[in-house]
Order: sequence, then C-alpha cells, then structure tokens
Amino acid sequence: MNDRTVKDAFMEVVVNQLETGDPPETKATLDRLTAAGHSNSEAMQLIAAVARNEMQAMMAAGRPFDNARYAQLLAKLPQID
Repeated sequence: MNDRTVKDAFMEVVVNQLETGDPPETKATLDRLTAAGHSNSEAMQLIAAVARNEMQAMMAAGRPFDNARYAQLLAKLPQID
C-alpha cells in the first residue's frame, strides 16, 4: 500500500467517526481546530494523523484500540507527539 492510500484510508476513518459521532471527541476536535483557524481539510488531516499514530501503537503493542488515549491525543492537537 502506498502512502497516499494509507492517508486516504485514515481520512475515511475520520469521516466515519464524524458521521457516526463515535467517538464524540473527533467532532469536538474538528470544531475546536476550525474555530482556531485551521481549514476543515487541515483539521481532518491532523485528526487522521492521530488515528494513524494510535493504530500503529495498537498494532505494535498487540493491544486493542484505546479510546481514552485517542481522546487525549486529540486534545493535544494541533501539536502531534
């Protein structure tokens, strides 16, 4: 899978989270970032980067997706650790 395909897949994750409202922190983060002056596209890309980081950590550690950790990472945006 090339990098563009991976980015598109994680953008789809963000779209699905926004459509379902699960987790609610995704929409709250999008709203917060756009209110701070980021474009909708930029904000979604930042959220997708956090989703990708959490997914990679999950796979590396062999653990389930950690919603609480994901929410904490979203709260740090626009800074990405």
